[in-house]
Amino acid sequence: MIIKKREFFIGVVLLISFTVVLVVMLSPVMNGKTVIGYADDLFNELTKGSTYYIPDLMSRAENFEGQNFQVTLEAAGQEEAAKMNSLFTAAGAMVAVQEQTLTVSGDLGKIARAALADADAEFNNRGEEISSRYGIPSREAIYYWWNLFKALEKKYKLESRSGEMSFAGSVMTKGLEPAYNFEGIPSSRVADKAGVTTFMLAFYVIYTIWYGFAVMLIFEGLGISASAHGEKAEA
Repeated sequence: MIIKKREFFIGVVLLISFTVVLVVMLSPVMNGKTVIGYADDLFNELTKGSTYYIPDLMSRAENFEGQNFQVTLEAAGQEEAAKMNSLFTAAGAMVAVQEQTLTVSGDLGKIARAALADADAEFNNRGEEISSRYGIPSREAIYYWWNLFKALEKKYKLESRSGEMSFAGSVMTKGLEPAYNFEGIPSSRVADKAGVTTFMLAFYVIYTIWYGFAVMLIFEGLGISASAHGEKAEA
């Protein structure tokens, strides 16, 4: 069965060592975390660090101060409508509630700045500031802000007001969504962790090649090789 013993045994050694390293990576050797878990946390931190656009959005919001809006949105129920009413009113908006339907009006720039201030607190893991301000969980508040700006984006799209539509969409996707999605995760810059990041990426490439060579050499040792279309493989 073994045609080329040297290639076969090198392949087996590579595969065994690959498996040993894999077992180590799946063990809690990084302060109680697996290597894979540590790498996942690291890249989440780096991803979060690259999505901090809130200061720029705050500056853009100044261009929309004095521009009034009125929009209607639906809550999931009367309890949620009451929470949204409390949140938007506290931020300076005027709200009319009818069962679970809210009509919200206010200054686009000022309301955006209030929403972004909450997003900044949530993004930087200071959710307790939001909870104490409104009496509701911080992520819930961010979600309600997202609903408002989603409705605003839709309204401005129907009215063909591209500037306002783009701004409302940016508040959602670059301000509120990262704050909501990365809650509780520390933020890091690639420059601050360049060494470990480079090592992780290099190791991933080498480890993938490692496995590929192991399988290739085992197959070669067994006399199994790829062939061009229409040709028979070696026995």
